Amino acid sequence: MRFNVIGWNFRKTPVEVRDKLALTPKQQLELGQQISRRFNLDGVAILSTCNRTEFYLVNAEQQLRQIIEMLETYWKLDELKESVYTIHNLDGVRHLFRVASSLESMVLGEPQILGQLKDSFQSFSNAELTGKLLHPIFTRAFSTAKRVRTETTIASNAVSISYAAVELAKHIFEDLSKQSVMVIGSGEMAELAIKHLMRNGISQLFVTNRTFASAAELAEKFKGMAVQFDHLGRHLHEADIVISSTGARDYIIKLELVKHCLRMRKTNPMFFIDIAVPRDIDPEINRLDGAFCYDIDDLQSLVSENQEERKKQSVIAEEIIEDELAELELWFKSLSVVPTIKSLRKAFHSIAKDEMEKSFGRMKNMHMSERKEVELMVHRLVHKLLHDPSHNLKKISHSEDAHLYLDTLIKIFDLNPTPLNLEQTGNKQSRLKVIKS
Repeated sequence: MRFNVIGWNFRKTPVEVRDKLALTPKQQLELGQQISRRFNLDGVAILSTCNRTEFYLVNAEQQLRQIIEMLETYWKLDELKESVYTIHNLDGVRHLFRVASSLESMVLGEPQILGQLKDSFQSFSNAELTGKLLHPIFTRAFSTAKRVRTETTIASNAVSISYAAVELAKHIFEDLSKQSVMVIGSGEMAELAIKHLMRNGISQLFVTNRTFASAAELAEKFKGMAVQFDHLGRHLHEADIVISSTGARDYIIKLELVKHCLRMRKTNPMFFIDIAVPRDIDPEINRLDGAFCYDIDDLQSLVSENQEERKKQSVIAEEIIEDELAELELWFKSLSVVPTIKSLRKAFHSIAKDEMEKSFGRMKNMHMSERKEVELMVHRLVHKLLHDPSHNLKKISHSEDAHLYLDTLIKIFDLNPTPLNLEQTGNKQSRLKVIKS
């Protein structure tokens, strides 16, 4: 198969090193071109995210050490050998399938990795760097990831605090697109919560923070409205959902403030999610009619349950991956006999053509229409004679001793099969159709 993976990820490589390995899309293509030219590879693709940088290569197994040394020079990092991993052939394909299906992600089941992998491969394909072998492998990886997401619930349970907060809000309000949200704080957890909220199409976003510039920057990024922290009490009643994540040492939202908000909102409830430690929201608020308050312990319990569920679902995902790998392996094995079948057909048709030419030379009065009829008949005869042997060879290709049959056939008929170029198996569209079937 000649497929190789070189990589560094969060399991073996410290974050300070991974930061240095991060590549922009432009840098990925430039580095891919350098590697392809220098080592004369038959295909290159690179994936670079915050948690991994991986190189997917064709025909690189004999040059892996030199490629890693080149990358150490490129990044000026002598310690890359200490945390690098290399994976080959079917094991490498299995790893790619796991990456696409988010089984290799820091957060099991996270949805971003598949999109990142698709975008990266598309860029390398457009730049004509992927060669022929990577197309069927990556196409199968994408369809495998789709099966995992369709046939399991590995991606449907919240496993981050910010995501869990939004999922909880969805249980309280049937349609988040009609709700307004106040986010207090501008740190990473607050921003992640906003991202999840925006995916659900909230009607209005307010952002406030003690440093107004930070609130304004975050509000502008997500087309929301920044609120002065001192004016929080004036605007809080406008929010259906309040998510707070600050570093304050005391409660920001107190009982009397929420009582006032509920009076202004009449019968409309308020939903408070406190993801700060120490807490930003007075837990006594939960006792008020129309107020629902959850803190980080409530969310952590939900996250833990969901993490366990994702682990259970990952077992099913592993089975799907092995099933897809088996199908891909059979397809590649069937391709291994194609050169021999083509060589056999070519030899038979060549002999038939020579014999016909000799016969036509003796039958000079034969009409052209009759000559064409004889040519067609001989062509059909050769095709029928070779139909069953060709079909049986494809079946034999799946057995462990297939190479013995092929070697015997080649010697018996003195064949000279040409190594297969995947382009010969049909155009790109038909190849992908074979892989998806």
